[in-house]
Amino acid sequence: MNIVIAGAGEVGRELAWSFWDQRNNITVVDRSAGLLERLRDRLDVMTVHGDCAVVETLKAARIAEAELFIAATGSDASNVLACGIARHFKVGRTVCRLSNAGLFCEADGWTPAGLGIDHIIFPDAECIAQICDALEHQAVVERIVLSYPGAECTALRLSPESSLVGSSLHDFPDPEVLARTRFPAIVRQRRLVMPRGGTVLQAGDEVYIAGEHHAVAALRDRFWPDHDASGPVLVAGANRLTRQLVPRLCDSGLSVRVIEASEEPATLFLDELGRRAMLIRGAATDSDVLEEAGVNGCRAFISMLDDDEDNILCSLLAKQQGARKVITVTNKAEYVDIVPAMGAIDCGFSPRLAAVNSVLKTVTTDEVRVQAVLNRARAHIYEFRVVPGVPLCGCRLADCRLPPSAVFALVIRRAEALAATGDLIIEPDDRVVMIATPEHARDLEKLLTRRSFLKIARRFA
Repeated sequence: MNIVIAGAGEVGRELAWSFWDQRNNITVVDRSAGLLERLRDRLDVMTVHGDCAVVETLKAARIAEAELFIAATGSDASNVLACGIARHFKVGRTVCRLSNAGLFCEADGWTPAGLGIDHIIFPDAECIAQICDALEHQAVVERIVLSYPGAECTALRLSPESSLVGSSLHDFPDPEVLARTRFPAIVRQRRLVMPRGGTVLQAGDEVYIAGEHHAVAALRDRFWPDHDASGPVLVAGANRLTRQLVPRLCDSGLSVRVIEASEEPATLFLDELGRRAMLIRGAATDSDVLEEAGVNGCRAFISMLDDDEDNILCSLLAKQQGARKVITVTNKAEYVDIVPAMGAIDCGFSPRLAAVNSVLKTVTTDEVRVQAVLNRARAHIYEFRVVPGVPLCGCRLADCRLPPSAVFALVIRRAEALAATGDLIIEPDDRVVMIATPEHARDLEKLLTRRSFLKIARRFA
């Protein structure tokens, strides 16, 4: 597929990497020569230096030959205009990154479609949804909603007191649970572990559980009882992201306290949400301010400051001072891998990575879909449609030999999400959901779509 991406920042770079890894022809446009040079050092992609909202720049990027255009710059206006230019040149699909939902008004007929936009992604909204999912239960560190309604893949951290510590999947306390859910991945001390029957669960493991929501919730509530659900939620920073998050927390019945040092954002927050949440003036990086806010024993501490380093610092302080759960929001790509490695920080989210996941879900082919990039490990969730006639059809999952860093999670068949148990037999047009490292994506595509499964599988025997 020919893809043009406007923007070589954090979102554009990650998208270019994801699509390039799927053997697409990628062209990236940006006004920063430095960002483009950095991208070329990493990937074999075409780059065009210039403004994506200028017709001649997009013509230089061969926009007329593109099948997909993604406007991922930090400017809403440039993104909207660039999508309009792309539609003029009859690009098949356009995706637009926006921060302001108020740019359009459906009631007045001012719609994205009228400006040539097929899909809109809101990174802030996606990130807030991830935070709310993590607040649902103390053990949840990540929740990924799959394309099939009601299906999910949720990561839960095992505490030292858990009855599952020391158990293997072979001797799981409730075998019936494994008929409804699947444990497709474990993150253990920053390493991705693909569990087998003999894998023994350890304290601190982040266990990914795939299944329909009610089945995952039932397993979670049985083996991960939530004893620490009381207390206020503290939020560091009164910025735009906070002003979107706080109403959702309040609507859920949570008591919210916001910490802000600067006059202007504090005033704006009070004007908008002063009646719904308590505002505490002071720096969230000051341990005395955290103590005054009631960090000791709080249900959760969420750091959403504009500076990533300050976010990490105040998160570490909050954990040290007794916060039961600490969630950190960062923007720089280098922190996406670092934050999960910090034991004191329970969850790390990024609006940029949320934007990438949103685009990947939106942009699919008939046979392959990238559901998500995991926050906790360098792995993806893939969905493959089994092409009728390939040798995999009719095979039991237990008989399928896969690359070492790949595991079945779910099989979506018509109106049902089936746990990927060993006895399940694959049928034509099944949607097979898998967790795998990116370097094995092409092998999986060959195994499950057009190339002979048995022939290629021998490589991994």
